[in-house]
Amino acid sequence: MGIHATSTTEPIPVDQMIPARSQIPTDPDPGNYVVVDVTQFSTTVPELFANGAKYVHITENRGEEPEFQQEHPEAKIGGGSGPEYRGEPGYDFFNSPSFVQDIPLDGRPTAMTSTNGGNAVTDLRLAGDDTVTVYVGGLTNSAALAEHLRKQTEPTYFVAAGSDGNPSPEDIAGAMYIARHLYGDPPTDHHRTIYREIVEYSKGAKYEHKPQIKQTDLYEYALNFDSRNVIPKLEGQKLYDVSEGE
Repeated sequence: MGIHATSTTEPIPVDQMIPARSQIPTDPDPGNYVVVDVTQFSTTVPELFANGAKYVHITENRGEEPEFQQEHPEAKIGGGSGPEYRGEPGYDFFNSPSFVQDIPLDGRPTAMTSTNGGNAVTDLRLAGDDTVTVYVGGLTNSAALAEHLRKQTEPTYFVAAGSDGNPSPEDIAGAMYIARHLYGDPPTDHHRTIYREIVEYSKGAKYEHKPQIKQTDLYEYALNFDSRNVIPKLEGQKLYDVSEGE
């Protein structure tokens, strides 16, 4: 059963918010769906494009990336974080916006998925049809994505990917931040302070006990509001940056 948009509550209509990947409907209503996974997928994907990736192929299952690389030898592939967040053997990168900065990507295809955001993209692709369009949005590309969506006639739905089937505060905050841009209530410095605090309280303390790369990903990348003009849009099984000409 689809989700019916009837509310006009700002900054985001409640019935246009899917608060966790596990709540993606089996028969989504037509429209644009924005997958929000602030830490890490929705921040890593824009960084891949900003560093020159041709596209990001979203595999249906983790472990299919090497096969994709065999078919596309020039591709760079992402896997799990591995021991101490240094990546897995046989993979070129993992789901980390800071780690991908040193990967030679200029014009190369990439392939990856992730437990929450990547799988949410796949869930929407498999559940939807040609009336469902999937985008990836986070805090870093909110303004650019919202400007693009304002030009569309279809309704916009937000999928806050969450974790282990449950809602995550940082993804709800990310969706609300994008929505403020989209619905004509641009976020102020006060809003950014609030959203930053939500993300920091959700993840910051946890990351203090993990390798430094997790804090770098959070504070230097995920919380770098509106820093990228990238608009990742799913075509088939691949995300492309459609920002050119915007």
